[in-house]
Amino acid sequence: PRARGRAPVITPRRRAIRLGVSLLAAALLGLRPGEAQQGADGWKSEWAVEEGFALRIDSEGYHFPSAIAFVPEPGDGPKDPLYFVTELRGQVKVVTNDRTVHTFAEDVLASGPTKELPDIEGETGLAGICLEPKRGYVFVTFAYRGADGELRNNVVRFQTTPGRFATRATSQVAFTEVFSSESAAVSHQIGGCGVHEDLLYVAVADGRKMARSQRITSLLGKILRMTLDGRPAPGNPFREDDDIRKAANYVWASGFRNPFGLSVVDGRVFVADNGSGIDRFLEVQEGENYLWNGSDWSIGARAAAVLPAVGPVQVNYNPLGSTALPSRYAGSYFVALSAPKAAGVLSIPYSLDQRRVLRAPSQFIKYAGDGFQVVVGVGIGPDGLYFVPLMPDRESRSPVLKVAYDPRDSHPVRLDKDPEVLIVEHGCAGCHSIDGTGGIQGPPLDRTDLVDRLRTRLESGEYLAQLEAVDRLRREPYVSFGEARSEVRRATGDERVRLWLKYRIMEPRFDDSTAQMPNLGVLEAEARVISAYLMGEEVEGDEEGLVEKAKSALVRLLPSPAGPRELLLFAGGGVLAGACALALALWLRRVLAR
Repeated sequence: PRARGRAPVITPRRRAIRLGVSLLAAALLGLRPGEAQQGADGWKSEWAVEEGFALRIDSEGYHFPSAIAFVPEPGDGPKDPLYFVTELRGQVKVVTNDRTVHTFAEDVLASGPTKELPDIEGETGLAGICLEPKRGYVFVTFAYRGADGELRNNVVRFQTTPGRFATRATSQVAFTEVFSSESAAVSHQIGGCGVHEDLLYVAVADGRKMARSQRITSLLGKILRMTLDGRPAPGNPFREDDDIRKAANYVWASGFRNPFGLSVVDGRVFVADNGSGIDRFLEVQEGENYLWNGSDWSIGARAAAVLPAVGPVQVNYNPLGSTALPSRYAGSYFVALSAPKAAGVLSIPYSLDQRRVLRAPSQFIKYAGDGFQVVVGVGIGPDGLYFVPLMPDRESRSPVLKVAYDPRDSHPVRLDKDPEVLIVEHGCAGCHSIDGTGGIQGPPLDRTDLVDRLRTRLESGEYLAQLEAVDRLRREPYVSFGEARSEVRRATGDERVRLWLKYRIMEPRFDDSTAQMPNLGVLEAEARVISAYLMGEEVEGDEEGLVEKAKSALVRLLPSPAGPRELLLFAGGGVLAGACALALALWLRRVLAR
């Protein structure tokens, strides 16, 4: 299955340019065009990411990895643990600062599933992981087949070095008896976990027994809270005594279907719950019932954000003040998406103070390959966002991937931006009408006459005088947008309109000190998409970005460092490239003129 979203429009013009880039690479480097394309794309072509971010393999060599957890305060030595990774079939790996992958624990499961992935029966195994650094505890949630053949939930606690952990567990304790009275079901099993102030929170799905989800006498469809030894937590809302055989002693909140994602932030619990036709993200309150009764209505009833059926699993929070990602992502939750048609990572901007979602959720990473792939783990590391694809890639590798902001090495495949979604997300329609729909506070943006109206205004002497007046202002944002005004002044016709729209959307006061429209924080890439849409153009992508991709691909393929052999190669290659470039230019001219 392909990732959900609009397919890129491949016009003859773009196809010609891409082929031209491939031929030029081949001419310069002595490669066949197919080899040049493979070197430029490879496994990276399977993922689309936000503009300005680089995508790298951080570690690899896993077998069905299923979740990730970072050490809160890792040591700075090369062999100090940085993060843990669970594998579905019963292994726990730990990755040290030098990116060596160690086996922390193994054979957690007694046996594997009867059928292997991508069959649905293969989904069972190690599901979630969370750390308690003060004691060096590593908690892992999992589903296993008991001696009676029933699928059951469980939690195992591993002991290791307090504070900074270690590369090998010293002991382990399973909480088998806590979960022994009830069976789980494939795709309806135990989920994630989290630790706060010596208490363990565990998310448990409904086991395909929907009626038990709201019953306090069952562990199914619940958020459980227990001590680090697996006992009922003191103060639990329905606790009667210390009997580990009574489900009510453990129940902290009820009424969930498949709460596979769980994140505990400063004692506040957030859950990503898989529904049937829709999913939800919500903040969970102690003792509350979240109403799952088998219907989509119940999933949406108490959600902070209702999501399409994207299969949310592991959840991780990027706190305010974090430098792992640009500041615009601070205070956002990131959710791994396991639905094959939506596989990737979702960003949900959420205000802890206001207890609400601030903007529409948006996909931060998306699987763009042709095979079967899902994303099951996500974590915020010290230097970027890490995510865990479950299945091997096209080159048969099974890695943990890292996304970091690096415009100089931006990932060649960018997320497809939907202009209508961006317009809604940034609230443009609250003030402006577009083709008869929207607000009336601002001028209409009807695409039938917008370009002609703006061209007339931007070519007037009055507007040029306005630019000169703004050029004399020595304060922000006017100083920073000086070059933008120069670009608009130099351009003519539709190009002037296009540039003006882009900069107006990014900063309404860039050329007008009296502008009433607020700065909505629209990124340049988003402004390009919206401006093209308002001008009635097909959004095919950024040709400048295509050139940058070509440059990056060529740089990666060039020999380094340059020696006598390389200099001789490029001396001869220069002559060949000149001839190829001339022939290529004539050929492209004929194609583009069609």
